[in-house]
Amino acid sequence: MALQKKHLPIETLDDDNHKWSIAETTGNGGPMIVRFNETAKSWAKHPALDIRVGFAVPLKQANPDGLPVPEENQELSLVEDSILSHVRKLGPSVQVLAITTGTFKEFVFYVGNAAGIADVHKQIMSDVTSHEVQCVAERDPKWSVYDVFAKFA
Repeated sequence: MALQKKHLPIETLDDDNHKWSIAETTGNGGPMIVRFNETAKSWAKHPALDIRVGFAVPLKQANPDGLPVPEENQELSLVEDSILSHVRKLGPSVQVLAITTGTFKEFVFYVGNAAGIADVHKQIMSDVTSHEVQCVAERDPKWSVYDVFAKFA
């Protein structure tokens, strides 16, 4: 009989004071910066956080051989703040990754409430006028995407 992993109570989940690490690697032929939420390990594979939501933001000034220019990266920081604010409205959620390449930036979350994702995406698209924000949600109870990037942390 396999032992089940103990998770921190979902009520203790917040986005404040999380420890993040940054790794540089390559992907799709160019550099990739991965910001990885180390604290999220405490909730990894929690049954109440089984839906992965990714918000991909194509860059206006694509640089396939490099990374975003500093001015656009500052704009993307504001986009991330808006996304985070809206995702919190879904209920328990945790941002686990921010992936930056020369063509896009993606913010990855695990949430438990799939019903509100479409509405949250509409609100984000209404609030964010500087960039297109794409959204994909999938059930991922094993946190497979988080685990893939854990090796870089």
